Amino acid sequence: MPVTLRQLRYFQALIEHGSFSRAAESVHVSQPALSLQIRELEASLGGPLVERESRGILLTPLGREAHEQTLRILDETLLLETMGQRFEAGPLRVAVGVVSTLAPYLLPGMLSHLPDASPRIEIDILEAPGQDLVSGLLAGRLDAAIVSLPLGMLELPERELFEDRLVLAGRAERLASIRRSLGDDLRPEDLARADIGPLLTLGDGHCLADQVLGACLMWRMQEVRRGAQSLATLSRLVASGAGLTLLPETAALAESTATPELSFLRFAAPEPLRRIGLTHRVAAHGQRWIDLLAEAATRAGQALTEEAQKEIGS
Repeated sequence: MPVTLRQLRYFQALIEHGSFSRAAESVHVSQPALSLQIRELEASLGGPLVERESRGILLTPLGREAHEQTLRILDETLLLETMGQRFEAGPLRVAVGVVSTLAPYLLPGMLSHLPDASPRIEIDILEAPGQDLVSGLLAGRLDAAIVSLPLGMLELPERELFEDRLVLAGRAERLASIRRSLGDDLRPEDLARADIGPLLTLGDGHCLADQVLGACLMWRMQEVRRGAQSLATLSRLVASGAGLTLLPETAALAESTATPELSFLRFAAPEPLRRIGLTHRVAAHGQRWIDLLAEAATRAGQALTEEAQKEIGS
């Protein structure tokens, strides 16, 4: 029995929504009709793809492999179906996600590099935490995303764009005291051993928070305060004297302009950093707009980091 696109679309809906009832609703069919198509797909592939559980479904090993192939097939099908529209409609419209700890600082420069690009690109922007952007890519709601790398997912090709180093942020007098007590060759582990107060980070779901905690691994955990949902909030908290934090270079100058009480101290090499990259759906592989988007984001990111290094010191 041949595998059909309908079966693959129903299978993808089942994985995306996590239950037969919600999947059937999303593709506008009855639950028995969707279940029948999944059973026929399993018969064609020679084994079960999902296991039913009280909380939803669980992919079998065969199901995981079939899902990877399904994503590729549906991506290529979508590309084929819209190819004529894309050429005839003129500008290429793509949905691009940008991780929320980077979007406010990167987007103005990135978008300024795109108007003269050929083909002309019109971008629908989604700003969200990295894990939400990955989910959007896998579900087909996004064409590409600018996130922290590596992701390590075969179904999402990725390329590194630039490095975004982390600097210590706080009130000037607090940073001056740290420099006097710890010296100029400051390392994150030195902060962890010193009695310098709480470390403030973003809340759960933000990959930057995990990167900050990874850099400051030995910090007294009872003195770590998580919960801010933006770098702007975090900057204002530490500028008020509530503690210290690590900010990426891409955000440093914008936040210091908005919050004059905010100052920075650079770490000794090797500095903690995050690697910013572009990831996209398989169907976009080799397309010209991916290269144009990557180039624009790289130029904008490098401009931000170079400016920060001039102001803070490299």
